[in-house]
Amino acid sequence: NKMNKLVSIVIPIYNVEDFLENCLNSVKNQSYKDIEVLLVDDGSKDNSKKICDEFVEIDDRFKYVYQKNSGVSSARNNGMRNARGEYITFVDGDDYLDKDHIEKMVNGLSQSELVISGRKNVTESGINSVFQNDKDILFNKKELIDQILRKGIVFSYPWNKMFKMEILLKNSIEFDEKLDYGEDLVFDIQYATLIRKSMLITGSTYNYVYREDSVSRQWNATTLKKRITDLLSIKRVIEILTDDFVEEKAFLNKRIVVEGAGYIRLMYVYNFSVSD
Repeated sequence: NKMNKLVSIVIPIYNVEDFLENCLNSVKNQSYKDIEVLLVDDGSKDNSKKICDEFVEIDDRFKYVYQKNSGVSSARNNGMRNARGEYITFVDGDDYLDKDHIEKMVNGLSQSELVISGRKNVTESGINSVFQNDKDILFNKKELIDQILRKGIVFSYPWNKMFKMEILLKNSIEFDEKLDYGEDLVFDIQYATLIRKSMLITGSTYNYVYREDSVSRQWNATTLKKRITDLLSIKRVIEILTDDFVEEKAFLNKRIVVEGAGYIRLMYVYNFSVSD
């Protein structure tokens, strides 16, 4: 009975007190009940822990894990190490799910090895844009990899996907904690090269909340240094892909050149060298 697969939901949390209760309520109220929720607190300094404690107290599917601040990849890996589910998915602590999100993902995963959902981009003034398909689509390996590499519905986010734990464990796939950007791209591509069939399901059941102060939107000398790891992640993907992915490798090499040039221009602005 596919309704009985345990799904691990890993939620990395860092100073998201204003959003967290909404996020955790949406997870708690999922129509699919066989879940364990791993709340990984990456050293928050706000009230996030207090909010987590309330959920842990009223719902034994919720588990709290604290770590000193070491970044989102480390938090996701920590969640994965503690996960007992057959299936695993990720939710960011400031986002939220439609009630049937997990149920639809589980149904998709019973017919494939990776399932991907659409999403709604939500701003303070409401739903801004919707990325979704109007019917379920199956992708083979090449189609999936092309979808991950290009901006669109699938892309390289970890949070709009549900993975099979066995495949992650058997191939020791984790998020690379040395990469500040692009770690999700490497993770997804590693997984994608190992499977034959993935499914993009209809609808947009994941709600991605745009925050004014979002980490991924701030530019300064420090983030630029971190951004350069984006290029390393692309290089890693080129290494992971087998030789038959000719166009994909060419596309990625071009991206390194274009993005690299952009970063070099910004390095002059912030006046630092790569060796910094």
